[in-house]
Amino acid sequence: MGRKWTYCVVYTIIQIQFFRGVWEELFNVGDDVYALPGSDINLTCQTKEKNFLVQMQWSKVTDKNDMIALYHPQYGLYCGQEHACESQVAATETEKGVTNWTLYLRNISSALGGKYECIFTLYPEGIKTTVYNLIVEPYTQDEHNYTIEIETNRTLEIPCFQNTSSEIPPRFTFSWLVEKDGVEEVLFTHHHHVNNSTSFKGRIRLGGDYRLHLSPVQIQDDGRTFSCHLTVNPLKAWKMSTTVKVFAKPEILMTVENSTMDVLGERVFTCLLKNVFPKANITWFIDGRFLQGNEEGIYITNEEKNCSSGFWELKSVLTRMHSGPSQSNNMTAWCMALSPGPRNKMWNTSSQPITVSFDSVIAPTKHLPTVTGSTLGTQPFSDAGVSPTGYLATPSVTIVDENGLTPDATPQTSNSSMTTKDGNYLEASSGTDAKNC
Repeated sequence: MGRKWTYCVVYTIIQIQFFRGVWEELFNVGDDVYALPGSDINLTCQTKEKNFLVQMQWSKVTDKNDMIALYHPQYGLYCGQEHACESQVAATETEKGVTNWTLYLRNISSALGGKYECIFTLYPEGIKTTVYNLIVEPYTQDEHNYTIEIETNRTLEIPCFQNTSSEIPPRFTFSWLVEKDGVEEVLFTHHHHVNNSTSFKGRIRLGGDYRLHLSPVQIQDDGRTFSCHLTVNPLKAWKMSTTVKVFAKPEILMTVENSTMDVLGERVFTCLLKNVFPKANITWFIDGRFLQGNEEGIYITNEEKNCSSGFWELKSVLTRMHSGPSQSNNMTAWCMALSPGPRNKMWNTSSQPITVSFDSVIAPTKHLPTVTGSTLGTQPFSDAGVSPTGYLATPSVTIVDENGLTPDATPQTSNSSMTTKDGNYLEASSGTDAKNC
């Protein structure tokens, strides 16, 4: 039987070469097949017999084109290596007349990677060849992590990949995910918007080059990590994660109590910082001097509140006691807030100075300042315990470098004005729910 098979194999090889010279050869390049080291893989090709199957063969493409297995309808299976053919290949036929020719590769290693050729010899069609490229590699995921700092109400654009466009093949898949506090959601999967979260409704879209556009940015976006997963092939992927850090320009408001003096000679100044994110620090200046804390006759209390909108609201109350004739009857005070901004900057937000005497409130001769780059409200802190009937000072905002920051003891001025009535300053109405800020 061995001699007979040897003769048949030699005859078959000669027969294939003859058919290739006489008949038309149909050549099909199959897909790349990816496999992890140590895994099992099956390579299958098929043909629908129209007339007569002469034979079919599996070979590994090398310099010698090594034959793995050969099937002949009359003589059966022949395998070129010292293994049982049944564990290497299988030939099956379906009810619809389709012949499947399968090669089994078990516990594969990188040495088994390469091209495998499936050959059907048919009469009278000719030779039909399919080549599979087996790639054996460990799974790799190239990860990059970035942080983007941005102000509220801006448009955020996040690229899906950076500096890798030359390496991306035509066939790939991608998905966009967002994660915060351990909860992950899918936003897009290869051209499909799949996220129905109300927090992104009307704010998110997919742009060119698979970039993610988020507009406007909200406080709730702080701490969110947007990840683009790019699958190049089953064994290689890229993941680019971008964590968003959000900043908000604060609004500063200052009032001074304008009630009748009591026997203690007390004046109360209230400084309110609204729409703060992240937290900020409020400092006080009296007559151009920076206060570092409570001093004799001067008491400072601070409060903070986290609003339902996500912003912080800070309030600082300065109480000045006029103890005797040795103290000046006039005093000029203002508050200033330092809050962090994007790219290691600090926002310096100052109120307008208020000059008071311990007989009456003196209207400042300076005009009210403006705020660069934000629209400010004019409501004081809504608190039943503080009912000021006094001067409302609006803020001035500048951006300074954090590394060389020094408090500016002279607030900016502008062309704004204030209104008085009967010698007293008008009370500003709150119009704001204290619970919701």
